[in-house]
Amino acid sequence: MNKTLLLGAALAAALSASPALAANSAFGCKHLEDNPTLPSVEGRDGFFFRIFADLRMQHPFTEDTVAQMGKLAEALKARGTTMLYVPIPTKSVTLPTFLPDEAKLFGFNEDVAVAVYEDQVARLNAKGVIAVDLLSALRTTNGGDPPFFRSDFHWTSRGAETAAQTIGGMIKQLPAYADVTPVTYETKATGAELAVSGMRRTLQAYCVLSLPPVISTSYETVEVASADASLDIFGDSGGETEGATNDEIALVGTSFSDALVPNFSGFLAQYASLPVANMAITGGNQFGAITSYLTSREFQADRPKFLVWENPIYNNLAQFGTGSLTELIAAARDDCQPVGNTPVIDKAKGLYQADLTGTPIAPNQVLLADAGDNGSRDVVLNFESTDGRTFTREVHRGDRFRGTGRFFIPLESLDSLELSKVSIQFDRLSEEKAAISLCNT
Repeated sequence: MNKTLLLGAALAAALSASPALAANSAFGCKHLEDNPTLPSVEGRDGFFFRIFADLRMQHPFTEDTVAQMGKLAEALKARGTTMLYVPIPTKSVTLPTFLPDEAKLFGFNEDVAVAVYEDQVARLNAKGVIAVDLLSALRTTNGGDPPFFRSDFHWTSRGAETAAQTIGGMIKQLPAYADVTPVTYETKATGAELAVSGMRRTLQAYCVLSLPPVISTSYETVEVASADASLDIFGDSGGETEGATNDEIALVGTSFSDALVPNFSGFLAQYASLPVANMAITGGNQFGAITSYLTSREFQADRPKFLVWENPIYNNLAQFGTGSLTELIAAARDDCQPVGNTPVIDKAKGLYQADLTGTPIAPNQVLLADAGDNGSRDVVLNFESTDGRTFTREVHRGDRFRGTGRFFIPLESLDSLELSKVSIQFDRLSEEKAAISLCNT
C-alpha cells in the first residue's frame, strides 16, 4: 500500500475514533471559530462561512453616505456617465439553507439580513442612485451549482453570470442605452479551472480532510463579429485598458470583478452588449479601484457611458469618514480652477509651495493637488494662515491603488480662515506639470 493510501486510511480511522469530531464536521475541522485570521463556521454540504463578514448583519449606511452617493451619481450624470452601484450580498443571505445551526449563536437572523440589504438598495434608489438588487437573483437553495464557492467567499462562474445578467438587463433599460451601438458577444466554456483561495488555505490548517476545492468552469468571452477568436473585449492583451471610450462600460470594484475564473467582466459585456473596461483591483476594497479611476487623467479625457461600481455590502463606504466620497464627487464634477500665486517648485525635494494670499476658500471646496506625475502616491499639505497657524492634510495611496498623481483634498474647517501659503510635499513631482486648483463639490 502506498503512502497516500496509508495516510487516507489513518485519517479515516482518526475520524471514526472521534464520534464528536465526525458528528460536528464532515472534514474533521476543529476550532474554526477561534481562527485569529479568519473566524469561520462550517455549514451544511461543505459550505463555510466567515463570522465577521458573512454572518454580519449590521452594515452601517448613514444618511450622509446616502446623500454623498446621490451627489456622486448626479455629478457623473451631468458629464454623461450613468453610474450603477452593485452591493454584493453576503454568502450567508444568498445560501441560508446551508448555514449551520450555530449561526444563530453568532446573532445571524435571515429576515434581518434580507431587510438590511433591501433597505440599502431602496434608500440609494430613492436618492437617485441606480442600485442593483443582486440578492433576488443570487438567492438559492440549490447547492448543485451555487453562486458562491463552498470553501471561499467569492462567487463562482454561475454567480458571476447571474449577477452580470441582472446588471446587463438593467443597463439595457436605461435611457442612455438608446444612444449606444450594441455589440454582440459570445461566451464559451473552456474547461474547469482551480482558483487560488486564501480562505481555503487558512481554514485547511484547522481541518483533517481536504476541503472542497475552489474550482469552477472557466469561460472566454469574444466578439461574435470578429474573425479573431482571441479578441480581447478589454481592448488590451493584458485584460486592462488605459481608459473607457464613450460607448463602453467602465467596471470598478474588488476581486469579485478582477478574478479571471468567474469571468464577471466577460459576462457583463455579453449581457449588456457593450465593451467592458475592467478597472477592478483585487484587495482594493471599497475605494481602491474607483478612486484610482475617477482621479485619473484618462477618465477626465474620455468618460464612459456607464460606470458599474461593484462592492460587497460589508465594505462600509463610511469607514474612512466622508473624505473618500467627497474626493470622488470632486473628481466626477471636475469643476476646478487653478489657484496659487508665484509657485516655487523644488523637484529634487518634491516640494511645491504657493502663495494663497487673497484666495478665498468657499464651504465644501476641495483642493486638487496635481503632482503632474502619474507615479505619485503620497502627498502632505501644510497650510499657513495669516495669523500664523498651520494645518496639515495628507493622503497616501497604498499598493492596492493605481497611481494617478492627482489628489482631491477636502478643506473642512479651512473655509473660515485667511490662508497665506500652502506647502505640498509630493513623493514624485513634475516641475513642468505640477499645479493646484480649487474644486467645487
